[in-house]
Amino acid sequence: METALIALIAVLVLLVLVLVVRRPPPVVPAAPSLDFEPFLAPIREQLQAVVGQVGAVKANAEGQFGALGQQLRTISEQNAKLESQGAQLGEATTRISTALQGTAVAGNWGEMTLIRTVELAGLTQHVSFVEQETIGTADGWGRPDVIVYLPQGRNVIVDAKAPLIDFTGRADAAATQAAALKVHVNDLASRNYSAYLDGAVDFVILFVPTEGILATTLGHDPSLSEYAVSRRVLLATPMTLLAMLRAVEYGWQQVATAENVRQIALDAAELHDRLATFVDHFAKVGSGLQTAIAAYNSAVGAMQTRVRPQAVRMRDHGLRVGKELGEPQPIEAEPRVLEWR
Repeated sequence: METALIALIAVLVLLVLVLVVRRPPPVVPAAPSLDFEPFLAPIREQLQAVVGQVGAVKANAEGQFGALGQQLRTISEQNAKLESQGAQLGEATTRISTALQGTAVAGNWGEMTLIRTVELAGLTQHVSFVEQETIGTADGWGRPDVIVYLPQGRNVIVDAKAPLIDFTGRADAAATQAAALKVHVNDLASRNYSAYLDGAVDFVILFVPTEGILATTLGHDPSLSEYAVSRRVLLATPMTLLAMLRAVEYGWQQVATAENVRQIALDAAELHDRLATFVDHFAKVGSGLQTAIAAYNSAVGAMQTRVRPQAVRMRDHGLRVGKELGEPQPIEAEPRVLEWR
């Protein structure tokens, strides 16, 4: 655009010069020379305006190019930061994946999730469940992660297993998890804890610490759940195990309520027996009152018929006394009989 304006200016200047050069000389030699300034002034003003507009356009273009360059530099810096963050995220993912591939770390994670789920269900350690209890088996000793106590002296064994988690996105990750979980099912079934723990139910719960792992595994091998049941192993996630344990906790509440009712009945029977004994004592008090009233009335009769007349005769014979003898009255009321029906 700037080049076109410069070319236009050059053409206009050239045109003006041609007109000036080709103008014929004046016919009358004595005529005065022409002044071209009035003709060239408007053209000069137009050229100056065009030059000013070209400068403004050029300055505006330079500003826009500068802003665009700054935006490009900002985008480049942001891309560099995103690339760096992506690299850091990849390294962190690799570290997490590597850590969870370790048997000890994965096992601790599964056990902690299991204990947290049991506590969320409202069960109390050493009261309604116990962890890491040693059980003697045919192969030696076994230590299931949790034994949950059920009412009526029954027990259920829960063992936590955390299959290896693949964060690399490989196509065979689900197959690897399914194979690992099937190995855990066979291993747990072979231990046969139920045969060596008194009151244990005839199945064992295999706890998987996340719903996603079990969903991915069953999505690849839907028959794994039925296979586990055939080996007397139930697959459970935190949500399903929580529902089971809440039912257990409700059962313990019912047992506690029944025990309270039984204790109330025993206390009521004992209270009845104690009230009967108290009534017997109360009857003896009434009988004692009757005896006391009879003795009192006998004493009043003796006072009125034998003691008081003799004292009156002595007074009549001139015995000086300071106080007159009173006359006690007999008690006619009878103690009320207590009736207990």
